[in-house]
Order: sequence, then structure tokens, then C-alpha cells
Amino acid sequence: MDKKAIKDFAVNAREKLRSDVTRKLVKLGITATGVEDVTKIGNDTIEVPSSGERFTGKDINSRKKLIEVLKNYENQIDPKDKKQKEIAFDRLVEEVAYTWFNRLVAIRFMEVNNYLPGRLRVLSSESGVREPDIITNILSSDLYSEMDVASQNRVVELMDDNSAEAVDELYQLVFIKQCNSLNKQLPDLFEHIDDYTELLFTVSYIDDNGVIANLLKIPESDFNVEDEGQVEIIGWMYQYYNTEPKDKVFARGRRKIRADEIPAATQLFTPDWIVRYMVENSLGRYYIDKKLASPAETRTEKEIAAEFGWEYYLPAAEQPEDVKLQIMDAQKDSSDFVLQELKLIDPSMGSGHILVYAFDVLIQLYVAEGFRERDAVELILRNNLYGLDIDKRAFQLAYFALMMKARQYSRRILNKHIKLNVYTVPGEAGISESDIKLLPMNFPDQEKAFEDLETLVTNFKYGSDLGSLIEFKDIDFENLKSGLNTENISLFDDDIRKMVCVGELLQQKYDIAVTNPPYMGSSGFNSTLSTFAKKNYKNSKSDLFAMFIERWNHALNFDGYNSMVTMQSWMFLSSYESMRKNIISKLTITNLMHMENMVMGIAFGTAVTIFKKNYLKGFKGTYHQIKFKDISQKDSPKSLPITGNRFNQISQDEFTKIPGQPISYWVSENLIHLFQKETIADYGFAGIGMRTGNNEKFLRRWFEVDAGLFNPNLKNIDSQTNSDKWLPYNKGGEFRRFYGNNEYIVNWQNNGNEIKKETKKKYPQLGDNLGWKISNEKYYLKSGITWTGVSTGKFNARKYPNGFLFDSGANGLFCYDKSKENYILGLLNTKAINWILQLINPTINYGAGTIRKIPVVYNEDFKTKIDEIVNILYSGAHHNWDNYETSWDFKSHPLI
Repeated sequence: MDKKAIKDFAVNAREKLRSDVTRKLVKLGITATGVEDVTKIGNDTIEVPSSGERFTGKDINSRKKLIEVLKNYENQIDPKDKKQKEIAFDRLVEEVAYTWFNRLVAIRFMEVNNYLPGRLRVLSSESGVREPDIITNILSSDLYSEMDVASQNRVVELMDDNSAEAVDELYQLVFIKQCNSLNKQLPDLFEHIDDYTELLFTVSYIDDNGVIANLLKIPESDFNVEDEGQVEIIGWMYQYYNTEPKDKVFARGRRKIRADEIPAATQLFTPDWIVRYMVENSLGRYYIDKKLASPAETRTEKEIAAEFGWEYYLPAAEQPEDVKLQIMDAQKDSSDFVLQELKLIDPSMGSGHILVYAFDVLIQLYVAEGFRERDAVELILRNNLYGLDIDKRAFQLAYFALMMKARQYSRRILNKHIKLNVYTVPGEAGISESDIKLLPMNFPDQEKAFEDLETLVTNFKYGSDLGSLIEFKDIDFENLKSGLNTENISLFDDDIRKMVCVGELLQQKYDIAVTNPPYMGSSGFNSTLSTFAKKNYKNSKSDLFAMFIERWNHALNFDGYNSMVTMQSWMFLSSYESMRKNIISKLTITNLMHMENMVMGIAFGTAVTIFKKNYLKGFKGTYHQIKFKDISQKDSPKSLPITGNRFNQISQDEFTKIPGQPISYWVSENLIHLFQKETIADYGFAGIGMRTGNNEKFLRRWFEVDAGLFNPNLKNIDSQTNSDKWLPYNKGGEFRRFYGNNEYIVNWQNNGNEIKKETKKKYPQLGDNLGWKISNEKYYLKSGITWTGVSTGKFNARKYPNGFLFDSGANGLFCYDKSKENYILGLLNTKAINWILQLINPTINYGAGTIRKIPVVYNEDFKTKIDEIVNILYSGAHHNWDNYETSWDFKSHPLI
């Protein structure tokens, strides 16, 4: 697949479509600053003064509709936002642009694979000429025969006119008719086009730099499923189309992310081999579990997977006897398993890549159970696959990708008019509780129906922010569905019907959940999302992906599987400790594939984790690592697991013996035993220091101030004088062990009066309790150990004398027994510590909470020798630091 060509097309197509739509809107007198008044000319003509463009008949109504849509977008944006009109205008442009982008890509896929009903290419010609086959053969086409007389006459008129304008108008007319015709086969992608959208369609096939010309530059083989093409190309189109919007969101820095920006900010296409791993080790494993439970099954787990050709399926470890008994007990009802009742959901489906591969696997399973492929297709679409997303663009492409996959197996499926179980999560629909009560709906239980509809409306008000994190319980959907018919509802039928359909998906349980959830830290949450997270996801509120893990683990049936690819941070960081404890005590991790930075195409470590909704005490999960070099040659590993890459089969119960219960799967039994002993926390207090709130004002390098106002030797605060304004300040710095990095000083005049005063002013809610900002003040000016809190290199610790304050990024460790300080300092600078830190928290952050957990094996017999060695190293480091002018104790250069 030529991903460069795909990316070039998607990025340029978005820019071109948006530019053309904007230009047409300007001609209509509609801009980001407002709507221009038009001049009426006669009874049926208007003129836009700024552009001189005139419009008549249907186009006048289309312009009015455009203005209504724009006004509706404005009403959805906070009126206090100074960019309200600009944001609304941009949203309108984006919606029209992606509508045409999706349709162009879909039609290209269909024409290459000969899936179009009329069998005529719409964007290209099979003979290779510029004019598309649909134009060449329009008068004899089914499409022409379906047109009304006025449209047929217009086609003939335009064909007789050879001007470029006529050629473009003819093509645009035919293309729109083709899209409307496809509504019968693919209604959720090719919705009947609104007149206002038609007015903004300006695509041309004779433009050498146009969208169509660039689309045709992508090799046909990338689309052709009989060659090397895959429906996967749809996902890459979606990923690359969102490149600029995503960059734009993150270029704003720390501003909160609006609901309409969440899709672009969080979407990340999942590479095909990772999708296969996720589906094979969840859906595939679930099916194999059921087969192995049958006494009649003679094949092994590995043999069954091999027969299906699942190259990324990893058989489970040989389990202890007591675990085997637990598994047998859990599977005792497997004889009741019916494939048609299996439910799999992707709750953040994006462009549908995961659902498409799940479809392939389900076809295999149905065939193995004796079904014909064409019969299986309909069963899968109706019964097995479910999907949700907050992005309409993604929904349309996922819907299309699934239908194209179905068409691959069944030629007649497009004419069966199956309603797929994939949806966008409803957002603000403008329906109030009072509106519901006015609707003439008849339900078996009327009171319960109104109550349930109110619950749906209330919860979906912020559906665009919360998506499939919303959860329902105790809604009677059978009662609601029995009352939802065209006779009962006239005003809000589509909105209510959709709420009921999506609500049911969010309430029901699933056997399998597989997804690549959105990644977004809480610092980017808008107020709606932040409030919701704190209320409903206390253990996972730090990031959206963690909330999705928790939400969809909860949505599983007993013994079901949740397969997610997420950031690795939940495995180690203290903010997820409660979440880990919950997982380890209530679920079973059957597989975990830990991936280095860039394996997923992002500069963060990630992990695919398969959770089983059943705690199997002592179960040995399969854990392994993928390094970037493992995929750098051909985008995917040759085989799994990779020898030497931390491959381990270990019980998650072992993690409970490590402080914080990190998922340190590569740990040995000997090292786990160490964590049962004492830790740094038993030998001293480790904590963060001060956050000045204004480093530019309160911090200096020691040589930047009047020497008379700097005291590097203050012993305690009681001996401070007015001239002791600037005091030494530990702030981390470069790699340096035992001593050094004494460069910064802080304004702590009058016991930090100025900093404290400014902190109180900035955070009045703190009152006199400033510990949140000026932390652990009682340890200021005391001797201790510090280290660099954030480092991509090896951990390094340094000792410092009395007279220092310390920063939140440097931290401080203060031994309860000063005679053991050298022992602890020596330990912290050993090679073993780096290995241990990788177990506790394999990130670049070495916070005080992490350091407290380091195990200490204290041996009094070695103390004297260790003190001697550390004193030598400390003295050497001190001497080395003082040999340079960067030290305030510098006397002369060693070479002089």
C-alpha cells in the first residue's frame, strides 16, 4: 500500500475541498464574520453585492438553508467565545468538505472493485481516458433513466455545450445523482444530499490539480481487494485527512479541547498487525475457550488457531492444576454457546478497521460451524458486530468499510437493506423533557417510557463530549421500541429513534470489546468531561483511555474479553494504582503486548492488553515486548513472541507483592522477594519541594545577583538576616552523581515572605495552608539527598549540605538516621537501581513516590566499607564540581 500517495491525497484533498467550499460561500455572501444582505432583483432573483453573483429559484432556498445551518452551529457555541462566528463557519466548511471527501473515496473503492450498481466508473475510465465512463455513457445508463425529465433535458443541453463550465456542471449534476442513487444500497453514507450541500459541490474531473485527479494517482491495486487492496485503505484516508486538524488542536498548547475537536485530537489509526493481534487473542480466544470446553474436542489450542491461520494468536501458558479447575468451572455452560448470540463491540470504532477484521474472523468461525459464507454475512451484520463513535465522519467510513467487507463475501448484500449496529453517539438534539411529554407516543408502559426517554435525553445532552463512556441501566428498551413507529412520532422521530438504538448498545453486555480508545490526558478535558470523569471514573480519571478500560471491562459478560491498545502509563504510574489493584483483584490479564515508542507511530510507549471478565487466581498470563527495531524492516514483526524481548508467562498475583502493584511482567522471583523487605520509605522521608509560581521572578543563577545578598552557608532559618535574600536551590539538572548541579538560587528573604504572599494572592483558596505549592517546608535548609526528577538517562542522586531549599522537580530525601545517609546515597547510585526503577515506574519521571518504593537490603557488616567508598566518591565529585567557574566555591582552575 502506497501510504505516501494516500497521505498526500488526503491532506491535499481536505485543503482543496475546504478552499473550494469557502470560495463558494464567499460568493454566496457567507463568511466567517457574518452573512451579507442580498439585493432583490425581480421576483425570483437575488444578488450578492460583494461578489456580484446572482441566484435564482432553488438556489435561493439553498442559501437560506445554509444560513439556518450556520446559525444552528453558532447557537451550539458559547456566546462568550469571541470566535463564535468563526468556529461555526469553520464547522460548516469542514462538514461539507468531509461529506464530499467520504463520498469520493467510497465511489473510488466501489468502482475499482466493480461494486457500483450501474457497473460504470464515475471517477475514471477503464480505458484510461480522462472522461469518466459515466459521462461517456450517460445517455444509455440506468442513472439517466432514473432522472426526472428536467434533469435529463439539462444533461442533454450540457452535453451539447463544450465549454469548461458546462463540462463541470454536467459532471457535478451526474455525480450528485449517482450519490443519491446509492442511497438505496448505502443509506448511512449516501444520505439524500441537501440542496445547500449541492450548492457547494465544485469538484471537477478536468482540473489537473483537482481532488479527482489526485485521487486517481493512488495505485488502483491499493483499492482492489482481488489484488493487494484492502478496506484498510479507508482507515488510512481517515487518519491522514485528520492530520491538519489534529496538529491545529495541539498547536494551541494547554487550552481545553472542545467537543467537536475531540475526534481529531484523539484519533489514531491502528496498524493492521496490531488489529489482528487484538482480535485473534480476544474473539479468537473466546471461541477456542468454548471449543476446548467440549469433551469431544481433540485439538489443542495451538492447533485450532493454526487451522484458522491466526499468526498473531498466542496460546496460553501451561496452567497449574488449580487454575485448570477454575477454567473448567467457568466453562461448564459452554455447551449452550451459539455463535449467532455472540456480541462484539468497538466502542470507539474510528473508520472501522477492527470491526472489519472481526468480520473476517467471524466468517471463519461461521464456516467452521457449517454455515455458508453468504448466510454468515447477514447473521454477522445483524447479530454479532456493534460499533460507536462520536465522529460522524468516522461513522460513515466505518459503515462503508463494513458494507464493503460484506460485499466481498456476498454479491447481494447491498440490496438486502440491512441496518447495521453502528452509530454515532447522539449529542445535543434540542429535545427537552417537556417536548417528550407533548409527543403522541403509545407504549405498553407509558409512565416508564417517558421516564426512560427523559433519562436518554439528559444523558445524551453531552454525548459529543462523553461518547461511549455514557452508561445506562434499568431502561426498558423493549417497551420503548414497541412504541417507536412512524404513526406515533412525527416531530423528533429520527433523533429519538437514534437515542433508543444507541442507548440500548450502551446498556447491553458484550462477550467481546475490542478498541483503540482515545488518548487524552485530563489537562485537555473540557469542563463537561472533567466533571463527568471525577464523578464516574475516580480510579481512571487521569486519561480517556483509562476510563475506556474501566467502562468496557464493566460492560462484559462473565468470561468475556476486553482487548485494548492504550498508553502504557496505566501499568506503572501512581495515579492508576487503584485502577491496577481493581484489575488485578477482579479480572485476569491473559495477554499483554508491551510496545516501545514509535511502534504505534507515536512517541510514547503503548500496550495491547487482553482482559478477561473473570478472576482466575494463579493464572499465568502471556507477556512480551515489541521493540521498534522489530517492525522497522517490514512494518510488522515476523513472529510472536520475539525471543529475548522480556517474554514471560507469569501470574498477575505476583504484581501485588511490588509496591504500587505495577505491571512489571519481566520481574524475576528473586527481585519480587526483595520488595517484601524494607524500602527507602523506612529509612527516610522523600518528598517534593517548592513550586514558586513564577520562576522567572524568584529564581536566578547564583552569579546573576549581588554577592552580598547571597548566602550559600545558612544553617537554619533562625539565623537568617535581611541580607540573606538568595539561598541555594536544588533544581535537578544534568546527570551527576554524589555532588553538584548547585547552580540555582531562590529568593527566600524573610523566610520566603514574597513568594508566600504571591502564592496566597494567586491561590486564595489555600488560606495559610500553602503546602500544595510550598511543599514540605520543614525540610528546607536541612541537608539531604536530591536527584534529577525527569531524565531520559540513568538515575543519579547527590548529597547536599545544610542551607538548601529544593524544587518540586528535584525532590529531597531526608534520612531519619543520618549515619545511614551514605549507605542510601551509595545504593541510589548503583546500576541495580536503574533496573529496579524500570520495574516500579519505567518512565522518565522519578518522583518522590517512586523513590520511596525502592527496596533496601541493609547489612550492618558492610556499612563501614560503604561509608568509606561513598565518602571518597562524594569528595571526588565535590572537588570536580569546584574545579570550574560554575561553582560558587571555585578557587582556581586545576591546570593552573
